[in-house]
Amino acid sequence: MVEDNAEDKKYNQGRPKETPVWEWIIAAVGLILVVGAIGSTLYRAVTEESTPPTLGVIVDSVQRNGDGYLVKFRVKNTGNQTAAAANIEGELKNGEETAETSSAALTYVPANSERRGGLFFTKNPQQFDLQIRAMGYEEP
Repeated sequence: MVEDNAEDKKYNQGRPKETPVWEWIIAAVGLILVVGAIGSTLYRAVTEESTPPTLGVIVDSVQRNGDGYLVKFRVKNTGNQTAAAANIEGELKNGEETAETSSAALTYVPANSERRGGLFFTKNPQQFDLQIRAMGYEEP
């Protein structure tokens, strides 16, 4: 075996090794992906108008939770800027009177995405008019 390796080294000495075709194909695909990602990022940076976070709150469910109730919600940010420390408030209204309030803070709601959270109430939200909304955010 040692002789074969020595023969191979002697035979290949002075000649560059040929690159297999499959390596060229993989390199070409990688190049296309990298150039496409950079191009897409540059295109968005130049053409998209910068809009502030636009936070919409959607109630997913109301469920019993121990001695109280849990209102699960989603916050959708349709703007193209990130919202940090987004404050969400829920109110249980009985006509004009507020029966109970609850709030939550979402650490981070990236642009064009959604995050989930929950609000705890002691009273059953299904027996009241549940109003839930985003109160504010910080710029990261």
